[in-house]
Amino acid sequence: MPLRQPQDFLRAGSKVFVKAPVSRMSVAGWRSIAQGKAADAHRAANSNSTRLGAAYDAVLNLSFAVLLIEGWRCTSANGHHAEALEAAAAIVGVTESVFDRVDAIRDLRNNQYQGMEPTADDVEAALEAMARMAPELLSYLARLR
Repeated sequence: MPLRQPQDFLRAGSKVFVKAPVSRMSVAGWRSIAQGKAADAHRAANSNSTRLGAAYDAVLNLSFAVLLIEGWRCTSANGHHAEALEAAAAIVGVTESVFDRVDAIRDLRNNQYQGMEPTADDVEAALEAMARMAPELLSYLARLR
């Protein structure tokens, strides 16, 4: 099944996306946040939980920036992280296999709500997923400056 864009989710009844005016300040802010999160993810002194969460957050914040450049903002409706990641991946043309890696990290991140600490292997998987998707998102944002 191909990756879905915001309008596809809306047609299916999602309440996650709303049209929004482009805010260059918000886009720049999300890029800056993502840069700091990526640095936190690579910092070995941080806990596995911090590192995995930071890698995930870096990709999520860049996804929010891509969506806003395209005139979409996410609400806090159920599933907004999953839909935001997928829609941004679809917009920039990320392959399903790359998106699947990021989505798997979302699942690992959500394990914290069950009291499950990420392993070193989980952190490596998160870093690899971030390394695959973040450059695609950044490249897309750079083309639209």
